Amino acid sequence: MRNLLAGFYTSVLGSQMTPVALAFAVLASGYGVAGLGLVLGAGRLPVVAFVLIGGVLADRLPRRTLLLITDVVCGVSQAVLAVWIFTGRVPLAALMGFAAIDGLCSAFFRPALAGIIPSLNEPGSLQRANALIGFGRSVGRLLGPATGGLLVAAFNPGVVIAFDAASYLISALFVLGVPRDAPAPRSRPTGLIADLREGWTEFRSRRWLWTLVAQFALIHLAVLPAYMVLGPQIAADGLGGARGWGLILGGFGAGAVVAGLVMARFTPHYPLRTGVFGVFGFVLALLTLAVSAPLPVVIAGGFAAGLGMGVFVTLWETSLQANVPREVLSRVAAYDWFGSLVTLPLGYVLVGFAAPAVGVVPLLVIGIVVVISTSLAVLALPDVRNLTNPQATT
Repeated sequence: MRNLLAGFYTSVLGSQMTPVALAFAVLASGYGVAGLGLVLGAGRLPVVAFVLIGGVLADRLPRRTLLLITDVVCGVSQAVLAVWIFTGRVPLAALMGFAAIDGLCSAFFRPALAGIIPSLNEPGSLQRANALIGFGRSVGRLLGPATGGLLVAAFNPGVVIAFDAASYLISALFVLGVPRDAPAPRSRPTGLIADLREGWTEFRSRRWLWTLVAQFALIHLAVLPAYMVLGPQIAADGLGGARGWGLILGGFGAGAVVAGLVMARFTPHYPLRTGVFGVFGFVLALLTLAVSAPLPVVIAGGFAAGLGMGVFVTLWETSLQANVPREVLSRVAAYDWFGSLVTLPLGYVLVGFAAPAVGVVPLLVIGIVVVISTSLAVLALPDVRNLTNPQATT
């Protein structure tokens, strides 16, 4: 588990620096918020298209192998992009292509990561392991955007992309030290369609699972795109540009770090109930942008969103691993990713093109309404409210 954490911590730091560099590379090239929406959408589309296949492969093949391959592919791709940025203006289509490669790697990486954690930990330590994964992701969100913003402001987006490339390749070296994992036991050989059908059966049989996935499909349509597409433009217009946006995302990361520290020690009796309350943190993040609050207040809004999402993600992943059989876990996690992310590419594109016509504030208000209404709706379901954790400390 230590090598897995070391590799993940290394790559996630570079990955969390990249959104700031990519956003301002797009804006500085004159492509505007519509271009940024297209690039971000291109990065998420391959996740939607291939994550189900990634889940099947992660239940059939050694997950360590998939983690290693995705690290190497992403490292090489980011290195090529960095060289291109250093040598000249990168066309919008090329930026979309590199973003798509990164998304393709995520489609295979995340199901493999979700599936390998139970094989490296006892059931009683799953939440702690997920909290440590979340902590590393959160530290990356804290340090990455702020560092990326400073480097972009002082040098060039290519510097940040080059660092990201190096972080992936270093991560691959750590993954080599992760114990080899055998594929999950299977009672009989099956084909791709049968594997997908079995994963779907397990997914749809749990109402708490698919209702929360449906909630996040709406959040990824209207909430996250509004924050990630409109936020950089708002920062460029009056919150300090790349440096300001980096600090805002750093605030998000700081909140997630605090969540990781808390969740490593605190195991609530009702994990999903607690996790969904955390989603309300995004209301403050969107509201502070909508009312043109000063930079410190917007950073505080990002902190609230990061804190809430850090709590939710840890409890969500632990609930999956504790309640879904290991032999289908990667496939169920893939359906989770597919269902919740299927709307994200469309959301990025819609927000990018709608902002000039509709306005920034109405789109942010729509995001706030979606957070509140969907959270209240899923909390009304007994399956969500009453799911318990046998390892609870309180």
